[in-house]
Amino acid sequence: MSTFKDYAKRAKQRMKSGFWQQAHQNIRTEQQVAATLGLNARKVGEEGKRMLERSIYDYDGFCEEQEFYNKVVQLLESDELVSNPIMRLADSDYMATLSPSQKQTYISRLAARYRSAVEKYRSLHR
Repeated sequence: MSTFKDYAKRAKQRMKSGFWQQAHQNIRTEQQVAATLGLNARKVGEEGKRMLERSIYDYDGFCEEQEFYNKVVQLLESDELVSNPIMRLADSDYMATLSPSQKQTYISRLAARYRSAVEKYRSLHR
């Protein structure tokens, strides 16, 4: 999907699906979480915008987000009681390379993605 027509089709789908409202809400949520953790909310917001830009212009990012959502669905539908789903979804190898403040940022973003996926799941399965 690299033609201009395909890009326009995806842009139209984003507008119809409420993508932008959800994206703004996610960034605001991440900023609030960062503020409660004592992190720089402005930097977190800027990083969220960069991630949003990458997800728009990178189809692989969409696929990655869909894979994340599928993992969340598996956790929610499993019979196993999951006490810490965020750490189950976290990439431990990647986290080992981060500083403590970067780990906090990574976990807060992961938590926001998890909440968003759970909300999406609940809205689709009512």
